[in-house]
Parts: sequence; C-alpha cells; structure tokens
Amino acid sequence: MDKKQEEAAITALLDAFVEGWNAGDGEACARPFAVDADFVAVTGLHVHGRELIAAGHKEILATVFRGVELRPTVNSIRFLRPDVAAMDVTLRYAGEGPFGIPETSLGLVVTQEQGTWSIALFRNLVPFERPVGGPLERELIASANIQYRQ
Repeated sequence: MDKKQEEAAITALLDAFVEGWNAGDGEACARPFAVDADFVAVTGLHVHGRELIAAGHKEILATVFRGVELRPTVNSIRFLRPDVAAMDVTLRYAGEGPFGIPETSLGLVVTQEQGTWSIALFRNLVPFERPVGGPLERELIASANIQYRQ
C-alpha cells in the first residue's frame, strides 16, 4: 500500500470507533482496538484491553453519553515507522457537548501487524485555558490560530 492508502486505513479505525459511538454500540466502538490496547478517558481513567474498552463504552453510551454524537476532525497522521503511526484528532460533540465540554483532543497510536492496522493507544484530553507561559507559547498559539485567553 502507498502512504495515502495507509492513511485511509488508519482513518477508517477512527471512523469505525465514531460510528459505533454514534450508534450507541460499545462493542462496535471497541472493534478497531488491539486486543491489548490502552484507553485513557477524559477523566484520566485508564483501561487496558479491548473487552474492558467495549464494556466501558457500553455503559457510558447507555448513561452519561446517551444520544451524544461525535464529529471528528483528523488534524494529522504521522508515521513513526512504517508499521506505527500517531494520529491527532479533534472530537467535537454534535449539538451541545456534555458537561459543558464542546470538544476534546484525541491522540492515537496505531500499529500494523500482519497487514492489519489497529488502535494500540487512545488518549482523550479536555483542552482548558490557562495564562500564557511566555513569548514562545504566544508565538506558537498565534501560528496555530488558537483563540486563547492572554
């Protein structure tokens, strides 16, 4: 496969997760994960293994996130090696986000084994505002067009 095909295969993992989420199906959410994947939720809760990832999503999609839909934007895919890539994603909530959170910042590490890609690490963070640290940070924020309290 060429790079574009590999990126499409990697993006398909995120699409499968989001489709499962939007359908309220915890099992479907977990399918793109490796059997021994790690998942870190926005709360900091760390879960290990596809089975637990499925069970956790089944629970939250039936309770606190019931009916909440995700809208992902892939910001970048970076190949660390031919069989390992990092993906940076912004996850927005359709309509009003739960708990006053409009979006999260998602980092994924995906790996390829025997020609098949899977999610090895999924780390979801809630961006928050704080005072700017200094000139370098101001420059980086400006170059990225980030709206941030100064």
